[in-house]
Order: sequence, then structure tokens, then C-alpha cells
Amino acid sequence: MATSSAAGKTIVITGGAGGLGKVIASAFLEAGANVAIFDVHEGRLKETAAEWEKYGDKFITAQTDITDETAVNTFFTSVSAKFGRIDLLVNNAGIMDKFDGVGTTSADMWNRIIGVNLTGAYLCTKAAVNAFETQSPVGGTIINIASISAVRGLNAGAAYTASKHGLLGLVRNTAGFYGPKGIYSIAFLMGGMDTNILDAFATGVNQENMAAVSASNPPFDPAVTYVNLNDAAKYCLFFSDPGAARASNGAAISINNNWPTA
Repeated sequence: MATSSAAGKTIVITGGAGGLGKVIASAFLEAGANVAIFDVHEGRLKETAAEWEKYGDKFITAQTDITDETAVNTFFTSVSAKFGRIDLLVNNAGIMDKFDGVGTTSADMWNRIIGVNLTGAYLCTKAAVNAFETQSPVGGTIINIASISAVRGLNAGAAYTASKHGLLGLVRNTAGFYGPKGIYSIAFLMGGMDTNILDAFATGVNQENMAAVSASNPPFDPAVTYVNLNDAAKYCLFFSDPGAARASNGAAISINNNWPTA
């Protein structure tokens, strides 16, 4: 999985202590990059830091709330101070709803999903763009882990669907405003994955609505349809090359094992 294009670059990954975020972070470390992750889960951060001791001072881990602008800005400042610049942000942190339609979505659930999935991505995108504009040479790339729910209406509940539609708008707007400055923004429309995002189902799910989602889509067989996390990480490695990122600036790239079928 190693690639020379990532060597020496500095990568920030949100939600990087578990699931897809950790796989992406590990792939970049193996490729010789500097990696900075933050996550809200203290236990996962400690386990990850212990596993990465072999990489010496090539990584930073921090327990940070993605919805806290001051904490986010402090983290980005610390990364730039340690490694000299930031080359890539992967907006990976995200949480799932329970398949509630708008009529049964509580305000607390709505605010939590939008807060993490959209406001958190906005705060990190803002911090990254400000870092990209002030470093020398100017430039950088933002990869946003979106979802097929960013372009489809019935693959999740109202809150998650709205958050990912909003994220796609943020991606395209950022690409338009900042692409001429060498700052690129890309969305990955992910399909099903075996990640920590499924933790949301531990306390229950709206079974009626989940059945409606299932009925509106082709059958989902995890053994066949799940996207391999290591394969998804390869896309991040590829787009760490500024030329590749420039060519796909503003794009929404499907990574879904053709489920739902195109």
C-alpha cells in the first residue's frame, strides 16, 4: 500500500482512532507520511498511540471534540507547529442516525448528527483552508468521507441524509472558491462499510423505516457489498498527489461496490 507520493507529507484525519479513519491513518504512516489524528474516544486513542509507537515522532493523537471550534483550531495550529505544514485533511468523523424520518427525529438527534457530520466538517475545512492559505507553498487537499446518502433520498434517516447532502454542498463550494489557489476539495460517496459508525444501532433502530430503506434498494449482502477499508484508504493515498486532486477538484467519487447499482 505504500506510495512515494505521500512520503513526507502531513495528513490530518478526524475520527482517526478507529474504523476507516484508523485504516487511512495507518496507510499514510506506512507510506512515510506524518499523521495527526483526533477523536473523541479516549480509549481508542490510547490503543492507537500504543500500536503506532514504532513510528516514533511521525504522529500526533489528541482527544478533541470536532464541534468545538476553539479545540479544532488549537489542534490544527499544533500540527502545523510540529510538522511545518499540512498537506491533506481527511474529514472522516461521522455518526449515523437510527433511520428516523423527519416526523420522528428528535431535535437532540438532529442537532447531534448535523453537529458532527456537517458542522464538524465545516470547522475542520475552515481550519484547513486557513492553514493552506498561509503556509509556503500555498495549497492542500481536503477529502470528505461522504456517503451514497449525499445523493440519494432513502438510504438512511432524515438527519444523516441531510447532513451528507449538506457536506456535498460544502465540498463543491470549497472547490469552486479555493481551487484556483491550489486548494482542492473532493467527496467520497461511500457505500456500506464495517466501521464504528454502526455503533449508533446498539441502542435500537427504527425497524419500520429500515425496512422501507431495504425495500427501496437492491439486497445488501455484507460479504459481497461491504467496501474493504484498505481499498478505501488507497483512494486517499492516490488523492494526496496534488495533480490527482486538482483533476478531480469538486468531484463526488463513488466508492460503493456498485451498491445501489448505478
